[in-house]
Amino acid sequence: MSLIGPPGAGELPEPPTVPRRPRLALPPLGVRRTAAVVAACYLTALLVVNLSTSSLGGVIATVFPHIGAGPGIDQSSIAAAWQAVEQNYVIRNLPAAQGTQGAAQGIVQILHDTYNDRFSAYLSAAQYQELTSTLGGRRDGSIGIAVEPRCPGAVLCATGQTATLAAIEDVLVNQPADRAGVRRGDVLIAVDGKSLSSLGSDENSRIDGAANVIRGGVGSTVHLTVMRGATELTLAATRANLQIPSVYSRLFGHVLYLQVTGFDTDTGNVARTQLQQGIAAGATAIILDLRQNGGGYVSAAQSLVSEFVQPTATQKNVVVRKGRLPANGDPNGAGDVVDDPIQSGGVALTQPMAVLADNGSASAAEITTAALRDYHRATIIGQQTFGKGSVQLDFPLPDGSDLHLTVERWYGPDGESIEGSGIAPDRPVALASPDDRFQLDAQSAAASDDAQLQAALALFAA
Repeated sequence: MSLIGPPGAGELPEPPTVPRRPRLALPPLGVRRTAAVVAACYLTALLVVNLSTSSLGGVIATVFPHIGAGPGIDQSSIAAAWQAVEQNYVIRNLPAAQGTQGAAQGIVQILHDTYNDRFSAYLSAAQYQELTSTLGGRRDGSIGIAVEPRCPGAVLCATGQTATLAAIEDVLVNQPADRAGVRRGDVLIAVDGKSLSSLGSDENSRIDGAANVIRGGVGSTVHLTVMRGATELTLAATRANLQIPSVYSRLFGHVLYLQVTGFDTDTGNVARTQLQQGIAAGATAIILDLRQNGGGYVSAAQSLVSEFVQPTATQKNVVVRKGRLPANGDPNGAGDVVDDPIQSGGVALTQPMAVLADNGSASAAEITTAALRDYHRATIIGQQTFGKGSVQLDFPLPDGSDLHLTVERWYGPDGESIEGSGIAPDRPVALASPDDRFQLDAQSAAASDDAQLQAALALFAA
């Protein structure tokens, strides 16, 4: 999914050395287009170590002691390699910054190759700034849409098909685009009079180009020209600072539907309030929707699970995180072990539950799902989850770039790791199309069209 809109101010990591709360995220595979819709899977900055006054080699050697044969990185060899490039490469006068970036990328690549690490990454200064700006659900100068390359009819492309349209996939409710009349399924053809066809050679590059035009100052107006069926419309949206919630709820009869889109700093408290309100309004069962939830703070997952599970002698931890593993990755040899215990005082400890999950449920969403499954607290409905069982740490570098490194693996209450495998649902249910998913945060299909939601509601039918 491609996202359109400017990076917002967000919650930037605080310098210089005090780690923030652990935060889980899917890896930056080169940064996705950032926009008004939260790409939860790209929330970052679980912890931050500032390297502006530290030795890169020393820090990397501390975090990943198995790189190379010696106790530290041979920086003289790196310098010699770059000197050979400077003096002999076919292209002369290469910027020294390319050497710095190449060295950092090489460190990450050996982690991928040696330890099958899918999630460590090197981010350029621009990528890191864009990524950190997405924290906390805030978007400055945004309008609240997501755009995706699609095939004729604004449908998802089949394998081997080439996208020919830029379709608006998500429109956040009660945000500028929604208020301007933009609708899910509209095909974007121009922005401020600039045809998308002039902004790139394929749909992905055109969407990137459109993002640059859509971004702008708060209070200014952007004009979107869309095709809605056979009708061409030009709609004016006013850019604004968006604070996007991570929890939404509504009652379906006696069933409280709770959609959690990300695990932000306030997710636990907001979910608690909405649970209390729903139960007071007569809810006797709960559906927790974690579909397309890419994760967030470990502490938020801990808080959410604690609303549903009572701590006892046999129900102790939401998750266990292990770091400083031996070279073979054996968790029993971990040098660092952190328990995240269930907290007392939950407000929904007895109501029957279902969890909706899919292949976009990852990290903190999987921590939550695993705990509710392992403690036999909920029935899992939907599809296999993503399978991210690790925790990353951000190391901002002196030039503004960042090393996003795996520092822990996490294990559910039953002791299993879901890394690479995910969590299988108790009741597998597929959607005919991703467009059939019901959601409260954005324009969506009707609840009656969502087979997974309907399967969950059927569990609690009177």
